[in-house]
Amino acid sequence: MSSLQAQRHTPNRPVSIYLQETYAQLTYGLALAFSSNNWTCPFSVLSEQSMTQRAKNRQSGFTLVEVIVVAGIVMVLSAMAIVLTQGTVQNYKANTASGEVVAQLRLARELSISKRRNVRIDFTPPNKIQVTVEYLNGETPGPAITPVYLNDADQGVSGTCQYYVFPGLPDTPMGFGNTSAIDLAQPGGGGTWAVMFTTSGALVGTSALAGFSVIGNSNPVNATIFIGMPGVNSTARAVTVLGATGRVRTYSWDGTLWRE
Repeated sequence: MSSLQAQRHTPNRPVSIYLQETYAQLTYGLALAFSSNNWTCPFSVLSEQSMTQRAKNRQSGFTLVEVIVVAGIVMVLSAMAIVLTQGTVQNYKANTASGEVVAQLRLARELSISKRRNVRIDFTPPNKIQVTVEYLNGETPGPAITPVYLNDADQGVSGTCQYYVFPGLPDTPMGFGNTSAIDLAQPGGGGTWAVMFTTSGALVGTSALAGFSVIGNSNPVNATIFIGMPGVNSTARAVTVLGATGRVRTYSWDGTLWRE
């Protein structure tokens, strides 16, 4: 047993002396540890990590200026999207209305050839189209054909296309006239604008006869139907029909020219 151990185990040795010796040994051990270059105090590491985390937390937020700038960008992009969407919707309605006119003209022509009967087509402002088969006297008529309204607007034309000729816009390349939105020969007696397709597929009309079922009515009529939303030139559309053959063409206004 060493002298130190012997001293510690001396029965009559005071407790205070044991504590002083223990404290001295601990102090000496810590001094050696601090003098080592490879040792880092754990409390200093935790302190540095805590400070770094607090700095990151402070940097993760946004300043008022940044929020205002982002909000402004979002508002500008939203406004641009609304304008672009509105123009797209208007052009879609114009193209749809033009397609409806073309579809009814072709339907009337096909019926006149397949049924071997004259087929009248009436254009009633502001936006109605009615196809009617002219059956012979004494012949049992078939079911009536449902009228069509441009953009399905049978209760009004607000925000939809109608028969309309835009002031200042030139005539189409076909040159059939643009004095009115429905530029064709009006039947005698006035009323709605109407022409008919004959059994040969030609578009005919006359201002001398009131009825289109009269045999011998074979005067070709070149027609142009102008449509669009008043005040919105980009929606200007035109549908032309060559009377002699019944050929249908569509045009749209690109801001400078009528393009087929």
